[in-house]
Amino acid sequence: MIFYVVLIVIFVAIDQVIKVVVRNNLTPYDYIELIPNFIHLTYQENQGISFSLLADLPDNIRSPLLSGVSLIVIIGLSVYIIKQWKSLSTGEKWGFTLILSGAIGNLIDRAFRGQVTDYMFFHFYDTGFFVNNFADDLISIGFVLIIWQSFRKKKDNHGR
Repeated sequence: MIFYVVLIVIFVAIDQVIKVVVRNNLTPYDYIELIPNFIHLTYQENQGISFSLLADLPDNIRSPLLSGVSLIVIIGLSVYIIKQWKSLSTGEKWGFTLILSGAIGNLIDRAFRGQVTDYMFFHFYDTGFFVNNFADDLISIGFVLIIWQSFRKKKDNHGR
């Protein structure tokens, strides 16, 4: 378990360093092409959650609400992981490690800055999709790993 805790610390540190570099070196809405017609580096602050949901809530409600919910989810997930640790597959352990790392990285932003720094703009030519960050990617990859592992376990349990 120590290995995974160390990974969480490393991933959270990487996330925070990238966000500091972006904030210190880009101005809002700059666009630097990383992969033509697919990914641009940019700088945006998201006061809400995914796709800026809840961003319009007043600061005195939004910040404590989002930080509080994030903290409760992180604590609940941590308790679940600790209780289930021995029965989790390696893939599930990696998935939960990535999810917790991303959730903690974004919680740090919300709790201390009131908003989350996003910087990767995904698009296809002129069609924009979303702007996210390393923490969001960790959460997404972790979620996919957990789902994939659940299908593998189901398949293994049915003897196929």
